[in-house]
Amino acid sequence: DPYVLFAIGEAAAEIAASRAAILETVDRFWDMTEKGQEVSFELRAIGRRTQTAAAWRAVRAVDEIFARSGGGALQLNTPMQRFWRDAHAGLAHAIHVPGSIFHASTLSQLGGEPQGIHRSMI
Repeated sequence: DPYVLFAIGEAAAEIAASRAAILETVDRFWDMTEKGQEVSFELRAIGRRTQTAAAWRAVRAVDEIFARSGGGALQLNTPMQRFWRDAHAGLAHAIHVPGSIFHASTLSQLGGEPQGIHRSMI
């Protein structure tokens, strides 16, 4: 089915892009800390934004594949249902809630100073 193959290809690209974005952020932070440089709140907020967006992109990719996997993918003995559940379980963690993270990263980039929950999630 060319439509399923398209969805799998697109999902693979989204997952790879998400992984690359996270690894680039980790590498940059690692290099800074190795040099004794402080990772500013603004950079940490951008890093958290990258991490959160990557998680959501990856789960949307899993959803696209799952939606085309047919009813058999819902069976508890299939790997697909487990992949889908694991992806959504990870996304349900508070660390992946985008609201306060996107708020803090945007506000800090605009010169503001996030407070309260917006600051504590970074």
